[in-house]
Amino acid sequence: MRIKKLTVLIISLSLIFLFNSWAQQGRGRGRIHGTVKDDAGNPLEGVKIVAQHLKYNTTFESKSDKKGNWAIAGLGTGYFRITATKEGYAPVYHEMRVSQFSRNNPPIHFTLKKVQVRALDTPAIEDEASVAIFEEGNNLFDQGDYQGAITKFEEFLAKNPSLYHVHVNLGNCYREMGEYDKALEHYQIVLDKVKESSGSYEGNEVAARAMASMGHVYIKKGDLSQARGYLKQAVDIFPQDETLAFNVAEIYFKEREIDEAIKYYKVAIKIKPDWAPPYRQIGYAYLNKGDYRNAVDNLKKFVQLAPDDPQAATIRNLIPKLEELIKK
Repeated sequence: MRIKKLTVLIISLSLIFLFNSWAQQGRGRGRIHGTVKDDAGNPLEGVKIVAQHLKYNTTFESKSDKKGNWAIAGLGTGYFRITATKEGYAPVYHEMRVSQFSRNNPPIHFTLKKVQVRALDTPAIEDEASVAIFEEGNNLFDQGDYQGAITKFEEFLAKNPSLYHVHVNLGNCYREMGEYDKALEHYQIVLDKVKESSGSYEGNEVAARAMASMGHVYIKKGDLSQARGYLKQAVDIFPQDETLAFNVAEIYFKEREIDEAIKYYKVAIKIKPDWAPPYRQIGYAYLNKGDYRNAVDNLKKFVQLAPDDPQAATIRNLIPKLEELIKK
């Protein structure tokens, strides 16, 4: 009976968070900030920063100043894709969960690489039409229209063949469609291009995302040995990014690989100890294992770091009930 009550409470917690998100429609009082530099470390002015809520497609915009600094306010709680674009540079994006009630949203530091202009008078490739096509592809993906997204990403690549990182987006579409071999082909193109241009994967976020995506595919294929290898390598080659480790943990959690999820939530915590979301998620992971002591410890830490988070009040109510179970 206690287990059933606990299950109902956890489900209620999830529903409350969902309703809060719906009410906000992607808008709130959250703030994110960061910097933009070129690959030589110089600040870039006038970079367009777009934050898109992945559920509601609500967008927020900003531009970097002379020092390369930027900030966006008015964001609601949820997962966002933050894209940085500037004419003459390859666009990049970063995905993360934003809390409108937390001061601990981590800064996002973008590095833009100059597009190499080829012979034969290749036209400028970072234009508004291309950006619109890319964003439309992302929107279709978020709506579950994967074939439509593929059409847009392929159209983007036809106009901008040097921006090979879009193969990650194509791979993600094929992964969600269950066409795993095609997905792996696109991720491998990214890795080959990175190796060709840089000679190494180390410190390359695009390569890390491709590796993580490959790991996700192998989990879906049931090949956990291959999956663990790629997901570990993703974090190893870009170890300074807590959101990458967090996303790897989320992949494992979604696929019910709880021990591996816990491992990478801990990696995210090690990189950024004052970031609240991994503590909440690792608390839920321990709940799945029936390890109430570790669940309580991590949920308490989450509440301490993010006392005004929409889930904090419900978690506060959950903690005493878990402590009662520990005493039994």
